[in-house]
Amino acid sequence: MSVPFPCTKTHIRNTIPLPPDGAMRLTKPCRSRDFGRLHIHEEIRVVELDAGGTAGDGDSLERRAPVRSRAERSQNTRGASGAGETVCCPWELLHHVLEQMVIIVPCKNEEVEVIKHVVAAIPASCLVILASNCERRVHDRYVQQVEMLKTFDGSPRQILAVHQKDVGAAAAFKEAGMPELIDPVDGTIRDGKGEGMLLGTAIAAAFFPERRYVGFIDADNFYPNSVNEYCRAFAAGLALSQPPELEHTMVRLHWSSKPKFQGGQLVFVREGRCSRIVNSWLNKLFASGAGLVSTGNAGEHAMTMDLAVKLRMAAGYAIEPFHFTDLLERSGHCISSGKQHGMVYSTPGHRGNTNGARKTPQPFQKSVRVLQIRTLSPHFHRASDKAHIRSMWAAGLGAVYHHLSHLPSGETASGSETIRALRKEMHSFAAEHGGIDPRTGELPRPIVYPALDSIDMERFRKVLGMSGLVESLWCFGLASGNRIYQ
Repeated sequence: MSVPFPCTKTHIRNTIPLPPDGAMRLTKPCRSRDFGRLHIHEEIRVVELDAGGTAGDGDSLERRAPVRSRAERSQNTRGASGAGETVCCPWELLHHVLEQMVIIVPCKNEEVEVIKHVVAAIPASCLVILASNCERRVHDRYVQQVEMLKTFDGSPRQILAVHQKDVGAAAAFKEAGMPELIDPVDGTIRDGKGEGMLLGTAIAAAFFPERRYVGFIDADNFYPNSVNEYCRAFAAGLALSQPPELEHTMVRLHWSSKPKFQGGQLVFVREGRCSRIVNSWLNKLFASGAGLVSTGNAGEHAMTMDLAVKLRMAAGYAIEPFHFTDLLERSGHCISSGKQHGMVYSTPGHRGNTNGARKTPQPFQKSVRVLQIRTLSPHFHRASDKAHIRSMWAAGLGAVYHHLSHLPSGETASGSETIRALRKEMHSFAAEHGGIDPRTGELPRPIVYPALDSIDMERFRKVLGMSGLVESLWCFGLASGNRIYQ
């Protein structure tokens, strides 16, 4: 049944049958760099999408020792390619994580068929939230997107759709205590990918508290099979970590390649133009160019919901790179000396933004583990022009550049450069490659929004549930009795 967003806090039990096989094999997570409570693992790889069988000792996630130990006990062998030890995640573990996961798909004006195939490739046990910021004035693309989602009606899938510019959604954020997200010109949620992801995360946290994980998948993916692998890789990374009660976990994906046509041939490029730039600068911050960070610009990432509501989110395309700087600042790692002691908390300011008056974010009380996973599947999407790529990496570097200005001018986390020297080098690079904002003479300064745990989530839920207020909210596949409307 499809109706305008019929759900409250739900506790719907999935009844999707388990396939007989489907264990996923990955290289074993070994080395990591530790920065206070932040632990960044070196990249691991998907070795087999289906390793066959359902190896495992049958313990439930709730009463197990860390899944990392259990998975290693079940299948700890040499890799299928002979490259190091591997670990096998049984399908039962993957499914147990997936049925507790929300996948948020931020979209804009992508072809409806492309979005449909992305949604269709997401495992059916995941709840999907389509956060759209498509054109509605001249040609209402959102109507087409909703009609497309109706084709899934009657399937076991649970799907929600919301438009980012819905005035009701903006009202819910304003009432809940996040006016920074509202565009002062038209009173709606600001444009931007990060803003759409923030909207989707807030809905997931407010209405589906039983879903303990949240993942993000870009909508412009021409190869649906890769989407399915991404979700399974999310689940594997989360299953290889401690449960959410014990530690925060973030899983970030690195595509195996981005195929491009060059000179009439298909070339499998290992790293995108934007990622190459952002990763290089994050590695100067974290590991002195050692290649620790390979997912600085990862659109495909997932995390425990508890971490998602604690992270601050940056606007637009700065959202993914800013994760690393926010995690570092709040990890208990003193960037000026490399030792753990008192932290400096700050929020980058912005003209017209009230973040500066916000209470400074608190350090994480639990450790944060970042797993980076290289997939088997290549990533096919529409190529962006040079100007768009430049705006993306400039936004990402801007988030790091301006964030660092609030930290002591001692050594970076890698210990090789001072903060002042690193910022100067970043500015010179941006100036040479056209990444400077001509209005300010600096790298772009993205808005940084406060964490969702700072707002009144119950108020957000109630306002969003007022009958008729949020016209763009649609739901498919949820029980008809679970209406959001009060």
